[in-house]
Amino acid sequence: MLTPRKNQDFLSAVEAAIRRFHMLDEGDTVLVGVSGGPDSVALLHSLVILAPRWSLRLVVACLNHQLRGKTADQEAAFVRRLAAGLGIRCEIGSKNVPQYVAEHRLSLQEGARVVRYAFYDEVADKYSASKIALGHHADDNAESILMHLLRGTGPLGLTGIPPVRHGRIIRPLIGLTKKEILAFLEQGGFEYVRDRSNLDTKYLRNRIRHELLPCLEADYNPNMVCTLNRLALIVRDEEDFWDQEVKRTFQDLVLEQTPDRLSLSARGLSRLHPALSRRLIRQAVLSLKGELKRLGHVHVEAVARLIAGPSPSGRLDLPKGVRVVRDQDKINFLLAPQKENVDFEFEYDIPRIQTTFIREIRTILKLSVCDRHHVSSPKSYPLTTAFFDLAAVPFPLKVRNFKPGDRFKPLGMAGSQKVKTFFINHKVPRSNRLRCPIMLSRGGIIWVGGYRIDDSVRVTEKTKKVLKAELLPA
Repeated sequence: MLTPRKNQDFLSAVEAAIRRFHMLDEGDTVLVGVSGGPDSVALLHSLVILAPRWSLRLVVACLNHQLRGKTADQEAAFVRRLAAGLGIRCEIGSKNVPQYVAEHRLSLQEGARVVRYAFYDEVADKYSASKIALGHHADDNAESILMHLLRGTGPLGLTGIPPVRHGRIIRPLIGLTKKEILAFLEQGGFEYVRDRSNLDTKYLRNRIRHELLPCLEADYNPNMVCTLNRLALIVRDEEDFWDQEVKRTFQDLVLEQTPDRLSLSARGLSRLHPALSRRLIRQAVLSLKGELKRLGHVHVEAVARLIAGPSPSGRLDLPKGVRVVRDQDKINFLLAPQKENVDFEFEYDIPRIQTTFIREIRTILKLSVCDRHHVSSPKSYPLTTAFFDLAAVPFPLKVRNFKPGDRFKPLGMAGSQKVKTFFINHKVPRSNRLRCPIMLSRGGIIWVGGYRIDDSVRVTEKTKKVLKAELLPA
């Protein structure tokens, strides 16, 4: 393949990143994640050009997240044609991300990421690929750092996107900007597709990309992307040093360790500099739980107060089911039950208009359909009766208990709200919350039974057919 002379600098930068961060070894099989967008397409063409120098074998993987209908199908078809034109094996996958998000109670972006990486791992294992190459670049890194700052990060959040993760995920474009990537594509005459969802500013990252970062570059520092990336490199080296120091000190403080219990010396922790002590607390949770999700500064400081306090005993609960107990000179980190003690759980699938007996709460759910003009004011009915726009409620439906993390948009409200917050605001007794039937359609809550429907399924002037739901005592 002939390479335009203007693109030699771009390719040299890619190869420099590969060498600097030890991304590739001679003869590697590399899975390249390609969405069809400019970043992943530039990555693929770069690796195709550089492959002979490293004796690489390339495989393309593309996942349809089932989020954008025909557009996503067209993008997957584009990737298939692109790979075929380059003579590269291509695996196209399709996963129902909305369903996964609903089942696992994740945000759309987090759920999509989990599903996508699982797909990459699956394809990489199929082809015995030792590396998975992704198209993250310097602008992505700058956006991530700003996002972490806005959310209130510690030093680890300032390291940004790692060039290499777990020795397998590699990002050869991490030192290049979006402008450089687009210039490479234009000069090489390489086609790509644009994902319009990247323009949707309801997502924080997109607001940072299209609003905050341009403002910072225009009014404060035209080299903001490079500045933030330089910060990430510096902090990454600092964190590498801290990681070694923490692991060394951690082993000196461990008194006892089992799969569900970790005990550290309270006296030893209390004598350390607060910066090191905080990191050791995080290391303790990581060692026990295997992750640090939802563990914030406020939680770490609470454990620090428990350690430094005058009382020889005490207890507190951290997110994700970790309990910390002070027992004289021991600080015990324990895996605690995550769920409330419940006597029952229920879940019913409703494939069509029917009547369903929910035996756990001895309640009948009766569904029926009527014309909109046959329904008088909903306010004249009890709260155990609800009306929905039938066209907005695809079957099958699901009815189940309330679960922690459930959210919906209560009728008449501008934004979403946790169901737990709704219960608290409406003074619903704790004993009644698990007995409340939650109705879902397409994984989203449409009715907190006996209280409020979701605003997205309300009856409007355009409604033709109405779905009527009644909760009746058995």
